[in-house]
Amino acid sequence: MSSTALLSGLTAFTIAAGSATARPGPYIPPAQVVARVDRFAITAADLLESYEFGPAFIKRGSDPLREHLEYMINERLLALHAERDRLDSTHFVMARVHAIEEDLAVDQLYYDDILARVRVSDAEIDTASEKARVRLGLTWLYVRTWDGAERLSRALSRGAPFDSLMKTMGEGLPPAERTTETTLLGLETNTPELAQSVARLKTGQISAPVRGPDGYYIVRLDRVWRNPLETESEQARLRGDAGRTLRDARARILGDEYVKTMMKAANPVIRAGGFNILRAYLAEQGLSRDMRLKWKIPATFMTEAGPRPISRAGEFLHATLVQFAGRTMTVKEYLDWFDIRQFQLRRTSLDAFNSSVKQTVWKMVQDRLLSERAYERGLQRRDAVHREAARWDAKLLYLATREQIRRSVTVSDSLVRQEFKSHRGRYRDTAGRPAGFEAVRSDIRRELAAQKENELLFRLLRRLRDEFPVTVDETAVRSLAAGLQPDRQAIDVMLYKPGGTFPRVAFPSIDERWQNLP
Repeated sequence: MSSTALLSGLTAFTIAAGSATARPGPYIPPAQVVARVDRFAITAADLLESYEFGPAFIKRGSDPLREHLEYMINERLLALHAERDRLDSTHFVMARVHAIEEDLAVDQLYYDDILARVRVSDAEIDTASEKARVRLGLTWLYVRTWDGAERLSRALSRGAPFDSLMKTMGEGLPPAERTTETTLLGLETNTPELAQSVARLKTGQISAPVRGPDGYYIVRLDRVWRNPLETESEQARLRGDAGRTLRDARARILGDEYVKTMMKAANPVIRAGGFNILRAYLAEQGLSRDMRLKWKIPATFMTEAGPRPISRAGEFLHATLVQFAGRTMTVKEYLDWFDIRQFQLRRTSLDAFNSSVKQTVWKMVQDRLLSERAYERGLQRRDAVHREAARWDAKLLYLATREQIRRSVTVSDSLVRQEFKSHRGRYRDTAGRPAGFEAVRSDIRRELAAQKENELLFRLLRRLRDEFPVTVDETAVRSLAAGLQPDRQAIDVMLYKPGGTFPRVAFPSIDERWQNLP
């Protein structure tokens, strides 16, 4: 896991937000309030940024921006309901609000200590622009081990067709997912080792095995081309993109050194006893019993009262997991940190599982050190942090209410059977034949639960609109929507922020579940 990713908070959000506010139509200042829902104010920037990152279904409507605003209003009404029900004091909300505030403060640390030091000259941007104009078409073979890569290389040297090997050595990926188009600049920036190998190839030639972050690659250079005709605006865009690519690449290098220096000074050490307890907890949650037995991961640990199951002995949670910078962190502190992040641990082998658990422990220590440094400087008090944290606060309160509604829904077995008898003809198997009750029981239960949830949601929203004042500046919203047209072909693109101390989506837009309402 890249140490830079732990520090960097930059995402595509900052670029996309700018494109959203630059649409044609009468100018509306970004800070102008276009709607109020009791204490919540929705500004022009809030609306446009939420729409930019919102789900595709809303963009297909006849008046997409106004419809999007209506769902934003609904979510803030449900957030007000959550506050009134004291859901803002629940662990679910409080832990995530704090984690997001920490992450936003660390973003500010990144801006101050990393980006502020990055310098790129005009000459360097010119060179990078030329490389960005060169486009490459690549196809690759992938294997996890060096032995496998050598076997592939020998087969190719004996005349085995590259395309045939793609079908047999694809590690489960179809050929279409092992072909890509990129630029020379992008290849040099993201995978320099691969770029060096490709630079020596002519069109149609195949590289020697190249080591990547997750295995070994053999690449074929399918084609090289560039657009001979560029407009002035395309040239400006290309130059801007090249500059950002250079700055981001240099920021990654600076960020690596920054985090390495910080970790070296803290000198973290994982304690074997605490690690074994932690591993047993995580294994019990995420591994099958057969796999735990195969890997000999214990389910019980010895205490003064004798052997006790790992899941029932609270004293295990207080074991020291890691020591650094003159302090300790316990297994419980890790589990609290891990609970709201839910990283995927590797399960391909015991070594891979152990390694991925250790990596998350190092990440927890890095997160703690970075957030403490940011808080020591008071970066959490910056206006940018307050504004973004407020958006997430509203979103998390809304989610807490939706979860409260979902948990309140119950569907009895008798109701499920009654629904099946009343609409038996609707239920078919994959061959189109009438399906038996047991085959569709769970599907019917989900359908009925969703119907009940929607009914409760509608009733609650009607009541909340009577209780809380809602105002909309329709003139301003129409002005903002002047340059937006419905997009019948819109598709969902998830912009995710993998770095920082709290991986999450880039921006808290509206919930895609609104499309399921009748």
